[in-house]
Amino acid sequence: MRMNRKVAAILAGLTVGAMGQVYAASADSFSDVPKDHWSYEALDYLAKEGVIEGMGDNTFQGGRTMTRYEMASIVAKAMQKGGTSFGDKAVLDKLSAEYSGELDTLKKRVDAHDKDIKELKEKADRFQLHGLARVQMGDDNGLKHDARAWGTEKNGDYNNRFYMDLEGSMKINNHATARFTIEKNARYRDKEYVMKDAVAADDSGKLHKINAPVTGELRDMPDMDTNHSGLVSNIWVELQLGKKHDWYTNIGRKWNGIGMQNLLLGGQVDGIQTYHPIEHGHGWWLSAQYWKSSSDCSTYTPIFEKNAAGEYEYKETKVQALRSPVNATLDFWGPLGKYVNANVGYTHIVGNKYDKNGGGNGYWYDTKGFVNADISVKPLKDVTLTGSYVHAFTKQDENFGHGDRDWAFKAEYKGTDLNRVGSYGLYAKYVNLGAFADLGHDDEWSTREPTFTNGVRGWYFGFKCVPAHNVEWETLWAPHLSEQITWNNPVKRHILRTWLDFHF
Repeated sequence: MRMNRKVAAILAGLTVGAMGQVYAASADSFSDVPKDHWSYEALDYLAKEGVIEGMGDNTFQGGRTMTRYEMASIVAKAMQKGGTSFGDKAVLDKLSAEYSGELDTLKKRVDAHDKDIKELKEKADRFQLHGLARVQMGDDNGLKHDARAWGTEKNGDYNNRFYMDLEGSMKINNHATARFTIEKNARYRDKEYVMKDAVAADDSGKLHKINAPVTGELRDMPDMDTNHSGLVSNIWVELQLGKKHDWYTNIGRKWNGIGMQNLLLGGQVDGIQTYHPIEHGHGWWLSAQYWKSSSDCSTYTPIFEKNAAGEYEYKETKVQALRSPVNATLDFWGPLGKYVNANVGYTHIVGNKYDKNGGGNGYWYDTKGFVNADISVKPLKDVTLTGSYVHAFTKQDENFGHGDRDWAFKAEYKGTDLNRVGSYGLYAKYVNLGAFADLGHDDEWSTREPTFTNGVRGWYFGFKCVPAHNVEWETLWAPHLSEQITWNNPVKRHILRTWLDFHF
């Protein structure tokens, strides 16, 4: 386009132009500018160059009188195109001088808007939320059995439920972030929440031990599920320490796992953990942790004694606290080659005292520590094989078989990517878990909680896929599991469970 044509385009724009909010791709975007109008060609050129805009409703409204600020905005955009390369420089210089006051005012407004946008972005970056909402259903005959070796409470937290996991982060500075999680289970099948020990009086006033139903009125109360009650369940601070800020440290209460399959630990803990890449370690990392699992529990046993008439009367309820030990862990992981990764660690129990009320402290009263080891191999592009092992230094295996060890094997084919619709994965996992090689779990497969079993053995099979962006569907089937619901009473269990996760 020749110079005089550009000058004509600018003058035409200044003569009939009006300002709006949305850039027009061309004059065709203006419903009120016919193609046979004398200004169509000039407006088309200016619209494509981004010099003029419409009114935001697909109109140009060329008959409306422009303000001086609208005129100045057109001049400013023309000048940004580069003086002599767009229009006649002399014309632009004259227009610039004419509207210098308005241009200065517009510049101040733009600078102020840029500052506001930057401040808003910084504030938005300081606080962020993300998480998932889950819809889950299934069948699990293990929930029909007595769920604890030391009581009669039954649970169904991980079977039929609506669940939400909300995580928030609050940026403190470039090397510190505070985080929290809120988790909520909303259960929808009453029959999975059947009994709790209770004491009631009959018509004569005598007290008796009874089994009371846990109704829908109570099942979602905070005291029925303290970790998934809709209250803040975890809160911790993430720090980047050291001169290079490469000691990644967590302090507080959070979910934590040890090992590739979280075989030793996979649950909520209190304490401090630091992770650091080993210098010249060829991709290896180390972790040092001082922590205690929050999976303490307690038993409530009503005591009945015979009276003078030979009848049993309620006397008291014995409370026994089962405490998790305090631990120190040193863990290492990294590659052994292009297709092999390994993990090895040792956990020492440093605090393992009985409760002052006479209760026990879980399974670990004579346990000294644990070793854990994992190895992961990729024999084929889409296949990953992982083996994990845990050994507890305890004498309890003498009375309960191989209760001093856990091991698991998992085979995976492909995997899901929430940003890639249609991606999918298959897996098969075999577990053989002892009673005393586990420091705390809340895994949703129910291999430990909520059934509180003393040993699990069997296969799990699963399929997962991404049917829509940020949506994952997974189905799990465990046809033949062997579990010890009491110390010497193994039962057969099967699980069929499916769920949809909506990530946000």
